[in-house]
Amino acid sequence: MKKYYPIMLDIEGRKCTVIGGGRVAQRKVSSLIDHGATVTVISPQVTDKLKQLAMEKSIKLVERQYIEGDLEGSYLVYVATDIPAVNEGCYQEAKKKDIMINVVDVPHLCDFIVPAVHRQGSLTLTVSTDGKSPMFSRKIREELQEVYGSQYQLVIDTMGEIREIALKEIPDIEVRKELFHRLTYNQEVREIKDIEKYRESMWNIYKGYRNREGCDNDENNKNWV
Repeated sequence: MKKYYPIMLDIEGRKCTVIGGGRVAQRKVSSLIDHGATVTVISPQVTDKLKQLAMEKSIKLVERQYIEGDLEGSYLVYVATDIPAVNEGCYQEAKKKDIMINVVDVPHLCDFIVPAVHRQGSLTLTVSTDGKSPMFSRKIREELQEVYGSQYQLVIDTMGEIREIALKEIPDIEVRKELFHRLTYNQEVREIKDIEKYRESMWNIYKGYRNREGCDNDENNKNWV
């Protein structure tokens, strides 16, 4: 069994091709669109949802069987068909053109696999078993969903806001490290009852460290909490 390299890809604006038009292909298309890809679907038959996306100009739809050359210019490719000749043909073309490809449920025809994903805003948690047990990955993802709820999205957004300002307002890197450590490790995030009060307490902690650095408490700072 392969040992896969974990990575996060920026596919915004990149051409991604999906061969196949069933429910599995539809799920792949939805995920690609959600992450900003430019999607082309090639299949003689497609779901009603894919037809709707094509009518809305959210995807380019080519309603025919795959032919060699269809993958030209693709950044990555998903193949979701039950036709071995199509799967193999897509894989061979992708190999010739150095295009990343995933042939669904055919591990030896895959350059990459997709982990189970739990997302809360900017927080993304992924689980992989290197393809050995997708169901077990799903089970762990469901457990993570219980632990890392919607409050984490709001807290992480606040952390990002504080970090952006702290990099400008607190020149001492050691003070910044102490600040970020306190904000991260001294939180009882899972017990949050009032997220706005929690956000305010985070900003108050920040202001304490900022004032330690002798920063002015100017008029603009009044809008930080």
